[in-house]
Amino acid sequence: MTSHPPIRLGFARGVAPNTWARRWTAARPGSPLELVPVDVAYGAAPAAALDAPIDVMIERTLPGRRPEQDEAAPRHAMHLYTEQTALVLPRDHELAEATGIPVADLALITLLAHPDHPPEWGAPHPWADPALAPKHVPAALDLVAAGLGGMLLPLPLARHLTRKREHAILTLIGDPVPPGADVWATWSVARDAEDVQQLAGVLRGRTARSARAERETADPEPPRASSPTRKPKPASKKAGPPPGSRGAQLAAAKRRKRR
Repeated sequence: MTSHPPIRLGFARGVAPNTWARRWTAARPGSPLELVPVDVAYGAAPAAALDAPIDVMIERTLPGRRPEQDEAAPRHAMHLYTEQTALVLPRDHELAEATGIPVADLALITLLAHPDHPPEWGAPHPWADPALAPKHVPAALDLVAAGLGGMLLPLPLARHLTRKREHAILTLIGDPVPPGADVWATWSVARDAEDVQQLAGVLRGRTARSARAERETADPEPPRASSPTRKPKPASKKAGPPPGSRGAQLAAAKRRKRR
């Protein structure tokens, strides 16, 4: 079996790439896939923070946003799915034992302002001194654990970053729920080779079976052998009326008349 160089798939915190990795292995057993966790909640890590280039990146954006583009190094962006939004509260909060919270009741929660709280999630509680605002999600979670309020996060990211002894995660109930963050696959236009395109197909949900079916239908079907020509059956002679019957007698009379 021919061995291929590994293709590196980076993924942001909270993204679970294992299902994609299994599908890739089934579809391309001779092409190793290297999973690279990237320590970012949103967007992609700067190239300087990586030990080696990433071929494809699974990144998260705020609701309704597209991945950021670098004009000097443009990237393809393929939307994969939208994450559910959840509320994170301190573990000792009176609602901490609930599994969900009505959207209307979010008005009763002091939502902490931080850079990754988009306007689509409603207005957070402003800081009297903007310098006290947390600079990133982990810092905001520390303030939640200290009892200063709650915060909205994509559910997978909340499950990944929170600490069970300090935080409680509640799903949102009712309609309309705040829009969720979007998850994208991005890769450099210069890296848009056949293996990256196949990985993009796996990320879209293609399995080994569907990939195999595509290969089979891409090849023309060999012509079927023609069946041997059969000789036509001779036309069967029409049987006359039984001897001695009324029909036989009339037929004999007609023959005598023609003579």
